[in-house]
Amino acid sequence: MKKLMSIGFVLLFSFFMVSCGGSSDNPQDVAKDFMNALADKDYEKAKDLGTENTVMMIGMIESMAGMATEGEEEEMGELVWGETEIEGDNAICYYTEEGKEGQQQVDLVKVDGDWKVDMKKEM
Repeated sequence: MKKLMSIGFVLLFSFFMVSCGGSSDNPQDVAKDFMNALADKDYEKAKDLGTENTVMMIGMIESMAGMATEGEEEEMGELVWGETEIEGDNAICYYTEEGKEGQQQVDLVKVDGDWKVDMKKEM
């Protein structure tokens, strides 16, 4: 079960982000809000910041979190945000987790003028 939770959190942290209460012109702000919502287990807020794909992925993560026993859940370290690449209606925000090696990314797309985190199944 611990491996399942770790995989779920790695999956989550390899993708996401969106802004507090709606639209944002800055994809990194959305990504930060999304990751904070995940860390706080505020799955509804995270869903609001994501695309349809993201909503489905968060639903799976939420289910896995419900099956975990106390003490099995992995805490996320502080995130250090790096560059953001924007190309048209797509953006990638890069970050590293304090105490871990390797850069992660959150993919975003513009939906109806708002940046939304776009989690994908492949991982």
